[in-house]
Amino acid sequence: MPNIKLVLEYDGAAFHGWQSQPGVPTVQEELHRALETVLREPISEVIGSGRTDAGVHARAQVANVRITAPDPDLRLLKYSVSSLLKGKLSVVDAEIVSDDFHARFDAVHKTYRYAILYRDTPPVLDRGRVWHIHSKLNIERMQVEAQAFVGKYDCSSFQGAGCQAKNTEKEIFASELEWQCPYLSYTVCGSGFLKHMVRNMVGTLVGIGKGDAKLSSVVEVIEQRKRTAAGITAPAQGLSLVSVHY
Repeated sequence: MPNIKLVLEYDGAAFHGWQSQPGVPTVQEELHRALETVLREPISEVIGSGRTDAGVHARAQVANVRITAPDPDLRLLKYSVSSLLKGKLSVVDAEIVSDDFHARFDAVHKTYRYAILYRDTPPVLDRGRVWHIHSKLNIERMQVEAQAFVGKYDCSSFQGAGCQAKNTEKEIFASELEWQCPYLSYTVCGSGFLKHMVRNMVGTLVGIGKGDAKLSSVVEVIEQRKRTAAGITAPAQGLSLVSVHY
């Protein structure tokens, strides 16, 4: 049974997150259905590198699936699945990998990017892709604080409600906030992320930038190890999974 690795791009607004749920469209469920239609055979579970929240986009989500066809036409598979899910999901790449490859358990680190439109007027062309902020921000301070996320520590302060992770310790390898008027782009690379973690990190940076009195520094928020110490949860539409490394 060939084990196929898929690299996926999708519009998070079209799905209620990655994981299959009854009664709502999800990436996992719709991709599974499209693959069965194209391959004309029942397939096993489509395994993703991790769950993206409802509304979160992906430029390079990774998944793997096992099929029975011994010599699949991967070019046709990419084109056909992408056509069935046109406007919502595209299969950027597909390759046969070793039998033991697992999209989730073999991932070494992931990179996310969050986009903020910082100007007085709301987005039109970027609508659904950015968090629009018009309140005054101290960008230089936010850039300094963003670097304080780097390290290995308990991330409980950024853990979303309902997160079932048993281990809240993660390692952040890179954390950078770039300013290119009128956009703020926050990029973070880590060993893994808790539910809503990146969005809560962004919300904390924005709170610091606005001068929220309870948010003195990222280091202090980390040390408190409680969700109430951090900032708000940034909207999902500004977040994209940009790469998964193996």
